[in-house]
Amino acid sequence: MRRWAPHLDLVSPRDLERFEDRHIADSLRLVPLMDDLPEGPCIDVGSGAGPPGIPLAIVRPERHWRLLEPRTRRAGFLEEVVRSLGLACEVLHLTAEAAAEEDRLRRAHVLATARALAPPPAAARLIEPLVHPGGIGAIFVGPDAELPARAALWTTGVAIIRIESPEQGISG
Repeated sequence: MRRWAPHLDLVSPRDLERFEDRHIADSLRLVPLMDDLPEGPCIDVGSGAGPPGIPLAIVRPERHWRLLEPRTRRAGFLEEVVRSLGLACEVLHLTAEAAAEEDRLRRAHVLATARALAPPPAAARLIEPLVHPGGIGAIFVGPDAELPARAALWTTGVAIIRIESPEQGISG
């Protein structure tokens, strides 16, 4: 991260100084949630600089992760990270909307994450089509953020949406 961030504008210089606490530790708060889910792939929508998908793939290498990133340079960065760390991740150079149109990705994930993707209601609409019934969408939220419809605050800074059936949709 320290080598690539200045070239790809991955995080601000100030955030780079506190990357472990601000980004990695924050991402790892999802480990207990992920551990309670059944087997199956997970997807990080708008992976950008890597969190939360990369840190979660490192601590739970038995889980297959898909890192969804529409920006070419950032997708290339993620591919290099996955290759150099030998992670069980697939980098997809797609938008969330395009991913939701693919049969192999739609409703295929036990966990979908969004961190700094969009305002929480918009992030929920982007990740919900990618979550398998019985799975969870997890959205990182600020202290004063508007929670998506049907979302519950799981822990400070993380809202979750439980997907019960394919017909269940996101509104708001």
